[in-house]
Amino acid sequence: MKVESFITELNGVISGKHHGDIGADFFGTPYFGHKKRKVPFDAEIQQFDHIEFYDKNWVRKPLAILIKEKLLPMPQCHVWDDDELRPMSAEERIINGLDEPHPGFKVENGKIVQMTEKEMVAAGLISQDEFNSRLENKNTSELQHRISELQIPEVLAQAEIDEKYASERKKKLKDLLAVKNQKGWPFDVKWPE
Repeated sequence: MKVESFITELNGVISGKHHGDIGADFFGTPYFGHKKRKVPFDAEIQQFDHIEFYDKNWVRKPLAILIKEKLLPMPQCHVWDDDELRPMSAEERIINGLDEPHPGFKVENGKIVQMTEKEMVAAGLISQDEFNSRLENKNTSELQHRISELQIPEVLAQAEIDEKYASERKKKLKDLLAVKNQKGWPFDVKWPE
């Protein structure tokens, strides 16, 4: 008896790999009526693969080629990087809606960006009181920063020797201090020019 290596296939799907007489009758077995094809003895054949998954030498095509030839679907959470198939990065998974962004972040125009404080209130990540406190601190700090810029020694020295500059500085200070009298202070502020 001649020992050969062969596969059985039904409708283009490999049903088994066998060693023995390719002419043997498989009557009474699950392989009865299946087509037989000779393959190399050392060929690594996977049962239930499609015949098209293999090249003419019975070497299984790489996954990337099987996907490009549309023999297999693109696996979820993978992308093409030039000609290489690779898993998506954590950022790509978030941008593609497969994972949720971390609290306080959102996807906007294909990028992960930090939410505004108003959006964090709407999402329940911070309370309205915390938002108000942050806004009050931000605007109070900004006012103090703008005033302090007009109090540095060089500015004070320039005001001592230049009356026009001193007048402009006083107007800027007056406008800045008037910010606290605005109707929406400290939450809604219109800064002077």
